[in-house]
Formats: sequence, structure tokens, C-alpha cells
Amino acid sequence: GALGPEIRGEGLHGLYLNENGTQKLFNREYVLMFSVFDESKNWSKKHFYDNYSSCSFLPDVQACAYDHISWHLIGMSSSPEIFSVHFNGQTLEQNHYKVSTINLVGGASVTANMSVSRTGKWLISSLVAKHLQGKVIFISRQLSFKELKMIKNWEYFIAAEEITWDYAPEIPNTQYLDNFSNFIGKKYKKAVFRQYKDSSFSKPTYAIWPKERGILGPVIRAEVRDTISIVFKNLASRPYSIYVHGVSVSKDAEGAIYPSDPKGWLGIISTFPLCSVEPGQIYTYKWTVLDTDEPTVKDSQCITKLYHSAVDMTRDIASGLIGPLLVCKRKALDSKGVQKKADVEQHAVFSVFDENKSWYLEDNIKKYCSNSSTVKKDDPKFYKSNVMYTLNGYASDRKDVLGFRQSEIVEWHLTSVGTADEIVPVHLSGHTFLSKGKHQDILNLFPMSGESATVTMDNLGKQQYFSPLQIFRILSQVRSRPARTTFKKAIFRSYLDDTFQTPSTGGEYEKHLGILGPIIRAEVDDVIQFRNLASRPYSLHAHGLLYEKSSEGRSYDDQSPEFFKKDDAVMPNSTYTYVWQVTKRSGPTDNTEKCKSWVYYSGVNPEKDIHSGLIGPILICQKGMIDKYNRPIDIREFVLFFMVFDEERSWYFAKSDKRTRVEKLIGVQSHHTFPAINGIPYQLQGLKMYKDENVHWHLLNMGGPKDIHVVNFHGQTFTEEGREDNQLGVLPLLPGK
Repeated sequence: GALGPEIRGEGLHGLYLNENGTQKLFNREYVLMFSVFDESKNWSKKHFYDNYSSCSFLPDVQACAYDHISWHLIGMSSSPEIFSVHFNGQTLEQNHYKVSTINLVGGASVTANMSVSRTGKWLISSLVAKHLQGKVIFISRQLSFKELKMIKNWEYFIAAEEITWDYAPEIPNTQYLDNFSNFIGKKYKKAVFRQYKDSSFSKPTYAIWPKERGILGPVIRAEVRDTISIVFKNLASRPYSIYVHGVSVSKDAEGAIYPSDPKGWLGIISTFPLCSVEPGQIYTYKWTVLDTDEPTVKDSQCITKLYHSAVDMTRDIASGLIGPLLVCKRKALDSKGVQKKADVEQHAVFSVFDENKSWYLEDNIKKYCSNSSTVKKDDPKFYKSNVMYTLNGYASDRKDVLGFRQSEIVEWHLTSVGTADEIVPVHLSGHTFLSKGKHQDILNLFPMSGESATVTMDNLGKQQYFSPLQIFRILSQVRSRPARTTFKKAIFRSYLDDTFQTPSTGGEYEKHLGILGPIIRAEVDDVIQFRNLASRPYSLHAHGLLYEKSSEGRSYDDQSPEFFKKDDAVMPNSTYTYVWQVTKRSGPTDNTEKCKSWVYYSGVNPEKDIHSGLIGPILICQKGMIDKYNRPIDIREFVLFFMVFDEERSWYFAKSDKRTRVEKLIGVQSHHTFPAINGIPYQLQGLKMYKDENVHWHLLNMGGPKDIHVVNFHGQTFTEEGREDNQLGVLPLLPGK
């Protein structure tokens, strides 16, 4: 409990702070700490907001009409934890981007601003499913102004209806998607949002719901100052509602029931009418997109939000009631609601449907289990069989191909929904996402949050070359040492020529790399050519660069001809040439950035290949930043790769090794798990620098959804490239970054 907030400002004395220490630019300032403290190994974990546990409610946080509030949010926990902080009915601005959910990890902090726009008491909570059982806070707004006159009304007729949903219509039977062993199988009764043409709810907008939409409801979209009218009819057998993220709403259009309130602190909220719509009833929701909801200058033309039923948020979402919402800038949409600056609009919702929490679990057991009377719902195998990891409601790779033309601009709207307390790293093979002004190969989605990204679809079948040509020869070696904490690994190493006889030694510049492969440095418009001599089937796959299908280096069913699959897995003692092209999108997007970091690794089985050791960094720099020796000019740089190596996931871990006693690291439960930087658990060598020297750090994390590393340089502050105006004390390093 011995911790507290430190708030630092920058500028001339008295410029931003009043004499009493409060901020001049804000009416109010609040600090909230979201945490999970494990008080004892014998006690259950408790979720805390400030020092109030799940058994009580934090006293109201007061705000007046149009108060401008500065929120300082801190994440802290006894073990790795993520929080998706949401303010019901409100939008916030964080780092010059408009958000409805604040992504927070344990050990880090963020600051966001908000103008309270509606009267009433509003829920503040973490939308991670397990946190919803914990504490909540309320903002109380005392009065309101009339909003700006409505510019346009977007009217939707949406119904909640019950269907039979097939999670995997095209795959063969598997352990958890077939109804043997008295499991439910792959078909479930669910509730979905569907759109109709008018208020009679007799004519669906689509005779057959588009396959690519899957289980999602219709896309709701509007521009700032527009009004959204949803005529909602509940055709299901139980009460439901519609709640939206990213749009300021009034209490009569919120559509959310708050957690139980044993002390009666919620007042009118707990009994507010119209929070749910009964079966057979119709209710009209009206939401005005206020100026405070508008995407910022740095945001995409349309930012990605979501809507869902919130009578019981966890169970309603598990039952299937979710859909996408787009909040757009002025003049971003044409009269039909189509984005003007995009050729194609694509929605992808990564959902974890826990059917054990669905309202229809009993119905599904009775209908699909071979002997429903003997089903044990608390059986771990039965429970696991009902947890579906899906994309738009599909639990497997689909054969449907999304066709894009060469150089089409596709606006991707990506969202993570469901019960999992994990980050979803999204990677589009062979392409980069333009998001928040930067080209990224992976977008990380926190629970109940979304991202908008632009992708230019390049023609991978067209071969393009630029000069000069740089050739890097990479050998995959196997090394082992007989020490108690060492294991056989495969590593990438660079050689001087194609005989693979003379290693390229980097000296003190690469001493710190440890297990990492050589740094591949290039400038924009260079072409990188690799040769891989492997000791077992491996490949080379790069993030952030352009390549043909024959140089992708990833093994999956992409329906390519055999000629384009030779790169998928290079057999032992064979050679294959990979050609990767460096485009402008691969390099720095900001003049203040010197180099942009990516990774390369073997992609036969990425998880096992990386845990075996086959991974290395790629640095794409601005023109003139690399000297003739392929070193950075006037900059000292280091690459740090944060990862928990699990030797049991390595190709070289034999089952007999499980019985071998090895030295166990302090604080690590498994004898075969090693939290490490560049493969070194303790005291990484080669990090030599001088006082007042400008040092560039390239930080990498290729772990799983739960591998979040909060990086801290003790006694130092640092800046993130592209955001030099912000001094940082810690940097949350998310998976795939």
C-alpha cells in the first residue's frame, strides 16, 4: 500500500499551475488507481479502485456543467494485469486522439482529458470481464446545456433476434467443435442484432446476411453533430438493450444497467426506466454526436467503436449481441454513409465468446448434448469446449477470400470483444497498418476497444527492385552448452559470402544482441536479399517489408501454387533466397525519427521457432543515416528483446528433459521458463555508453497475449520517437511491438 502519484508539468514557473498547485487549464483534476492486490495466496484476489475494494463503492466524483477534467490513471497490481477503463456515456482525449476506452497496464500511467457533456451519474469501470465483478466509481453531473442543432439524422431499424449460429461451417470435426463426449459442439443458440428496412420489421435489409459480417450487427455510423436514431425491437425471448461506446448519451438513451448497489449509492440509476427493452417491445434510442465526441486532427477519418446490449454486459455479449460503430469527422461520409477517402471498408471483430456465460447455455445443452441430464457444467473440459476464439464469430480459418485490387486503399476497423483478459495482436501478413500517423505491422487491441487503420493493398505478384542491392547471408545454426541453465537453441548468424564459411563479426556493436540474429540495417528504397541454410525446416519471415508470396516465409493455407510455397519451409542443408523490398511505408514516418524497428523470424511454426531462438531485428533508416560499414552515423543504438522463453515450446526440448533438474530463476515458477532480455536472464553485457551521449533504444516484444513488459530505465527519463515533447518514466511494451 505504500505508493502514491507524482504529477509533473513542464514550462515556465506559474504558466500551467495555480498557486495552490492545481492546473490552470482544467476545472477539476482526479487521480484513479486501478489495481489488483493479492493480499494473500490463500485469499481471493480483489479488484481495487483507489483503496476501495469490491465490497464497497467509491464516493461520487463530482463535476459541473461542461467541466474540463484531467484524469490521471495509474495501473498497479501484484502480477501482470491489463485494464480497459471506460467512462459510460463519455468520450476522452488521450495523446491528441479521441478514445472511449483507456488502455492501461500494471506499472504504467496515462493522462486523459474529458469534458462532461450530460447530466446524471455515470459508471467508471474496467471492461475486462473479471474486473466487472469488482469496484465501480461514478461521475455526477449537476446540469447540462442544449447541444448544437442536429445536422443530419441517421435512422436505423435494428432487432435483437435468436438464431442458430455455426462457429465453424467449413471445417472438419475437431475435439471442441464436434458434439461428441457429451459436448455441445459448434452450433449454438445465440442472439444477434439484425437490420430492417422500416419500422414494420418485416423486410430485412439483407435477404442473406453478408458472410464477411458474420455474427456482427449492422454498422452504425455518423458524423459529428449528427443524430443517430435507433428504432430497436426486441424479438428475442428475454430483455436486451443497445449501449454505444464513443458517443455522449443522455440517461434515457444509455441502455445500460449498472452493477448491484447494496448500499443504495446509485440513487435513481439503479431504478432508471428504459435500461432494458422487454421481449416484443420497441424503444427508440437517440444519440447526438457532440463536438466533444469528434475525432481529433490526428485521428482517422472515422474512428472505431462498438455497441452491444448492456442489461448484463458480460452475459449479453457472450450471447452474441455486438456490432461496430463508426464516429466520423465532418464531410468524411457521403450521403449513403460511405467513407469518401477509402476504396474499401473492412470490419474485423476478434471475440472470445464464453458460451458458459450465455443466457442460452441450458437451451444448448438440452438441444445438442447427447445425454443432457449427465452434463457437468463445472467440468473443466466441458467449460473449455464452450469458449470460442473467433473472428467475426467464426472459430476457424475460412476459405472465403476478401478480394482487393492493386493499390486499393482499405480502411480496416478492428475491435476486441469478449471475456478474455488478453491483448489481441493483429498482423496482416505482407502489409503494414497506417495507424496514429505511423506504419505498424502489428496493432494491439485491448479488451472492449477498437483501432482504425489504413492499408494500401500492394500487388504481391509484381516483382519490383530498387538499387542499391544489399545481400545478407544468414545461417541457421544449432548451439548447445553443457551448463545447467543452458539449452540447445537455433540462432541466426551472418556470414560474409555464400560459402557460409566466414562469420561476420560485429564486435562490440553486437555484443549486447545475445540470442538475437544480426541487425539488418537498410534505408528506404533498398532491397534486402537473404539466403538461409537451415539445420532443420525453417524459414525467414519479415514484418514491415514488402515481398512476393515466394518470399513471405510463412506456412499457412494461402491457396498459392506449389512454386510459391518453397519459401514456407527450407529443408535441412538447403538454400533459398528471400527478397524483401524496403518501401517508404517501411521507414520512419516522422522527420524526428531516425530509424524504425521491425523483426524477422522463422515462420514455419512461429511460436516454436521463436522459442527455439530464431529471431532478429530489422532497422529501416532515413536516407543518409547509415555509413559505408552499415553502421548508424553519430548515434549509439541498442536493441533489447523482452521475452519469456519457454523451453517446453522449443523444437529442441525433449519430453525426457522435464525430469531433468535445472537451476530455477528467482521469482519464476517453472524450471524451463526464462524471463530474459536478448535471451539473457541477468546482466546483459555490451550496454556501454557515455555521459550526455544520445542513445537510441529499439525495444521489441514478440511474446503472447499476456506477455506485457513495462520497461523502466532506473534513474533516467526518455522520449519516444515521434513524441519528443513527452518525457517518459516507463514504456508499456505490448506483444508484437
